[in-house]
Amino acid sequence: MSLLKNRSSGLWTAIQAAAMFVWLTNLQGTDSYYSVYILCALMGLFCLCANEGRTDGVSPRGFSWMGILSGAFSLAVVMANYPLFQPVTAIESWFNCACTLAGGFVLAYQVLLCALTRLPLTPPVDGAARKSSGLVFLGCFLGIAVIYLLYLFFVAYPGYLSTDSITSLRQIRSGEYVNNNPFWYTMVIQVCIQAGMALFGEINQAVALYSTVQILFMAACFGYCLVTLYQMGISWWWIGAAFAIYAFLPYNLAYSVTMWKDIPFSGAALLMAAALYRLLRDVGRSRRLNEGLFALGSLLLCLMRTNGWATYLAAGVIFFIVLRKRYPRLLKILGIVLILGWILTGPALTALDVEGTDFVETLGVPFQQVARVIANDRPLEQEEQEMLEKIFRMDRVKELYQPEIVDPIKFQVFRSDQRDYLRENIWDYCKLWIRLGLRYPGDYFQAWVELTKGFWNGGYAFWIYIAWSYPEQTGIGGFEMDNPIKNVFDAVFRYLEKPVILQPLYSIGLHVWLVFACCFVCAAGKRREALITVPILVLMICLWFGTPVYAEYRYAYPMFTTYPLILLVTVFDRPLEVAHENPS
Repeated sequence: MSLLKNRSSGLWTAIQAAAMFVWLTNLQGTDSYYSVYILCALMGLFCLCANEGRTDGVSPRGFSWMGILSGAFSLAVVMANYPLFQPVTAIESWFNCACTLAGGFVLAYQVLLCALTRLPLTPPVDGAARKSSGLVFLGCFLGIAVIYLLYLFFVAYPGYLSTDSITSLRQIRSGEYVNNNPFWYTMVIQVCIQAGMALFGEINQAVALYSTVQILFMAACFGYCLVTLYQMGISWWWIGAAFAIYAFLPYNLAYSVTMWKDIPFSGAALLMAAALYRLLRDVGRSRRLNEGLFALGSLLLCLMRTNGWATYLAAGVIFFIVLRKRYPRLLKILGIVLILGWILTGPALTALDVEGTDFVETLGVPFQQVARVIANDRPLEQEEQEMLEKIFRMDRVKELYQPEIVDPIKFQVFRSDQRDYLRENIWDYCKLWIRLGLRYPGDYFQAWVELTKGFWNGGYAFWIYIAWSYPEQTGIGGFEMDNPIKNVFDAVFRYLEKPVILQPLYSIGLHVWLVFACCFVCAAGKRREALITVPILVLMICLWFGTPVYAEYRYAYPMFTTYPLILLVTVFDRPLEVAHENPS
């Protein structure tokens, strides 16, 4: 009987392994990074072997959520690769689709089961016994800051400007502000530029001052994260790996000197997450310092992006539900930040006569879906045609429609002089959008997938850094440099960007899956660390419904600044200390 049981178990294991192999085989024609799928399949096989039928410690609710998340993962991969399962009328396509769904489900299920039954691990060192945390922070901060400053002054002087930052500089010069680029971020730029001009009297040095301030802020946020890991008792090997990610990965180097709102916003996300973890697990001697940094990170999160306050509000609701009984002081801070953030992003901007955010910016996905219907020459009723002609240049839709980006529709097809008309008749256009969606669901589905898949599937080859440009009218000019330090940084970029084996490090979708998995593992274990993933997940989910570009790296940058903390906090558990029994 035992032999039959063992044979049955071995057969079931072989079937699951075969399902993963079929999953990987069916995805060979993907336009995503195939290396990401290979990595996932290897992890699935490893976990399948490691599980060996082990299910101890998993509750019925845990199994249910594992099934839901595994199904979501499998469905996401199939949806993102829908061209591989065409034509939909062929039996072979349906069979391959079913096999791929099954293989993806088994893969995700085995990975989640392994994580759930084996994590968290105990840190190898007693975090409470570790001393000299101030020196560790200083060392990490200075190490990262020096590397970034070398990059700035020997490679990227005076810093990189984006279209958004050039717009902010023009607003500063004219004194007429629009909140499309967050007003308070523009104020940060203004303070730095004015201080630089007062000190140095030259615009390039003023921009370099801003770059230096941003470098010091980001280095401080990264150092705060690393010292948190140190105080948790995590091995120096893991801390060193996290340090290398922050200090040497090309996107962190380039972003450190780029004048983009997304950079300080991402630093604020990490600052808030690290401070929240320290408060929940009583890390460090100064609770008031952690509270102050949590408040600072939270406020910057509200101010550095136009959707920051709404994101923090959504996260705050979840924080309140989970923490309302044991952390009243933390919730007071959260409430104060929400009120202050609302004032600064609402009434204060009105009082300062700052023009609000263009509401058309929020209509990217609906615009793209309607544009695909038009581009595919679908029949429209006379009334529908007239309504669309009122706001779209219909003769240009087919020419300008691009599946991966909505900007051509938003800026060239949409009639900008009809903004007020669209706002006044928004409900009529909502009804039109729903009618067309019910009539042409396939077009809507394909448009949504092509526009958002970079934020929920694998990884895609898409530009990460801006095209460096310094318009003549700004008076800012980048300088061509040729020196040994530049050659070193060029070599780092070259060797860390090109290898296929390193593609997962740059894959947005893979990291989205990772953060979801970490949230699930912590929540299933009733660990409050799950809360540090909440703002990041809210941000990423918002991109599923409002992104203008299918894989814009900077939009996901908050996830890349926080994932080393999220991953290591999930893997290693620091027990609550007695001091937290009465945290208020």
